[in-house]
Amino acid sequence: MDLRRLQVFAKVYECRSFSRAADEVLLSQPTVSGHIKSLETELGVRLFDRLGREILPTRGAELLYGHARRILEMVEEAQRAVDAFLGRLRGELLVGGSTIPGQYVLPEFIGRFRTMHPEVRVTLTIGDTSEICEKVLRGSLEVGLVGAVIDEDRLAFAPIMDDQVVLAAWPEHPLAGRRITPHDLAQVPVVLREPGSGTRMALTKALARAEMGLEDLTVAAQMGSTMAVLQAVRAQVGVGVISHLALVDDLAAGRVVELDLEGLELKRQFHLVTRKKRTHSPAAQAFMALCLAALPGDK
Repeated sequence: MDLRRLQVFAKVYECRSFSRAADEVLLSQPTVSGHIKSLETELGVRLFDRLGREILPTRGAELLYGHARRILEMVEEAQRAVDAFLGRLRGELLVGGSTIPGQYVLPEFIGRFRTMHPEVRVTLTIGDTSEICEKVLRGSLEVGLVGAVIDEDRLAFAPIMDDQVVLAAWPEHPLAGRRITPHDLAQVPVVLREPGSGTRMALTKALARAEMGLEDLTVAAQMGSTMAVLQAVRAQVGVGVISHLALVDDLAAGRVVELDLEGLELKRQFHLVTRKKRTHSPAAQAFMALCLAALPGDK
């Protein structure tokens, strides 16, 4: 039984999609389909039912997956043992980042890491905080960098650096150039990130400290990405709640302004998130050590 076919099968089983699995294993979709077809022919059993765009694993696939995972884990363990003996790091490191740290912080960390360990291939997955934490919990990511701490006893969070969430508006907005209060904010349309994002969690906590809630705001729209919030601000949909890291270029170009808000503390921290009691690969351990040591003044 070909090891590469087992790897592709496991990824298709986990993704429930040939196209997503192809992206994960860096193969074309026809190649992935060919691997599955060859494996089905070899085993004499159908592994997936194709139902339009949806695929469902058969009972045969469910039986095979457990064995395949154990085989792949043993192969990875053997490779790590040899690499440790030779004093080198190589293989693949699966890292996740919520939107802001994933776009503005992790690429720099990954660059430093790759300079130190060029034989490790890093795959970065970006989602909101809840999505990344869920993937770390399931084991599909070894480590993540997120913008909020969630209530999950099986996860460990370590603070890395501070981030400032701010209010962004277009230059002609009525509140621009004024010192405003949370009450002023409640009088104008606001654009938020989706539930599950660290930015929204930071706002919710800040409002609670001011004895307010999201229900006190006039939410004009909620967006699934930081860039969408920024575009909505430019389009004058409403005041955007957004990380300062995402505003640097637009502030410099004068496309948006930062509102002067008092009485609402929106500072937060980015946290490394890992699964408790999980044995991390040497690459993951080295990457976490780099992140923890990168910005000692900001911890």
